[in-house]
Amino acid sequence: MAASSCPIPPCPIFVINLEHDGVRRAHMTEQCARLGLAVEFVPAVNGRALSEADRAVYDRARALRVYGVEMLDTEIGCYLSHYRLYERMVRENIPAALIMEDDVELSPALPRIVEDLLADPAPEWQGVRLESLRPRVREPKTPKFRGRTVQTLRDGELVRLGTHVLGFGAYLIRLDGARRMLDYGRRIFMPVDQTMDRYWDNGIAPYLVRPIPVRQRTDMDSRIGARPAGRHEGQPLAIQLARRWQRLSDSVRKRLYRG
Repeated sequence: MAASSCPIPPCPIFVINLEHDGVRRAHMTEQCARLGLAVEFVPAVNGRALSEADRAVYDRARALRVYGVEMLDTEIGCYLSHYRLYERMVRENIPAALIMEDDVELSPALPRIVEDLLADPAPEWQGVRLESLRPRVREPKTPKFRGRTVQTLRDGELVRLGTHVLGFGAYLIRLDGARRMLDYGRRIFMPVDQTMDRYWDNGIAPYLVRPIPVRQRTDMDSRIGARPAGRHEGQPLAIQLARRWQRLSDSVRKRLYRG
């Protein structure tokens, strides 16, 4: 299929893909070719085959306190897949990158959106989410979820949010954002999208493009796998109390955040 006449975004485009998953690779290859996007497929960390070094960076105590439950091995693998791209950005001094997972549907407007965002010579954002799993964020009905428009694009608008986004199917990240994620996320304690979502703690303010140009495919099975039902139940009292205190602390700090 011939490529479109859309401008090619002036940054590397990385697609995270398990090496044995040819179906998803073909899905993304076809879409990106149609949009005229030159992408690099980056091998995902297989959460079902973690090394001892991979497991060593997992902070179980902090996960139970902040995330509330044990993380799945597949969540750790997903986290490491993104984290290693941040390491590469710093190592190769990449100013900005578009990072995508392999189970998303791309809007024809995506290349123009990325081009518009990167055309700003002094952007205020460190990361911009191009997808969200929260319906209230995708299609807001109240000011809390609507956010504040900071840039008008040819195909939408860039908004600064005051709430978490949820979802990491596609996002732009600048080098300073990658450095901050490397520093803040050195120890794994929750999924990577929720780690970035802790804006009051990591200093990465939440930005989003609307209308959402990327959507998660619901007909593709999650590579994370099903999270066990009731996994929050039956935890020791000490963990429950630590979790409650953490949630109270986070709630107060979110209200005080003025980043």
